[in-house]
Amino acid sequence: MRNKKILIIFIAFLILVVVAILLFFLFKQNTSLLSEEEMLEMVQKQYEGSTIESVHQQGTLYTIVLQHTLGQYQLLIDGETGDTISLKRLSLHQDEDSQNQDTGGNTEDPIDDHAKTKLTEQEAIEIALSEVQGRIDQIVLEEEDGITVYEVEIEVDNETEATIIINAYTGKVLFITWD
Repeated sequence: MRNKKILIIFIAFLILVVVAILLFFLFKQNTSLLSEEEMLEMVQKQYEGSTIESVHQQGTLYTIVLQHTLGQYQLLIDGETGDTISLKRLSLHQDEDSQNQDTGGNTEDPIDDHAKTKLTEQEAIEIALSEVQGRIDQIVLEEEDGITVYEVEIEVDNETEATIIINAYTGKVLFITWD
């Protein structure tokens, strides 16, 4: 008799565990996706001055193509969290002034002598901190699409980090991304 009670209690416990697991997965799958309107508003706020060319949703992921002053970019965004999964440059725009200017056979970009001097890391850090307040996490000098840039990572808080791309010769902030 005692073994029967233990067996009944054990079976009831197993049933409760199975029901709890099923309910967990049922509610987890009902996580709502951001609407296309919410997604576009978020992207336009984050990439101010950009024009959204297309939006495609596949499952929980949004693929957004946008035009920025620097070029055409493709964003892959998680529709549940709004996090940017990847940012890929599809094409690079040249400055309209340099496209329209007659170089007289000179293939170099027409830049003034001041811009031919590369910024120091400290100057790049000062420029980055003037854009985003926080703690410098890392600074790297690299070449992206033929342009020498400083990539400065700033930890804004425990959950947010900004990456600022700065032209290493002109000091112009080319792009800011948020993670």
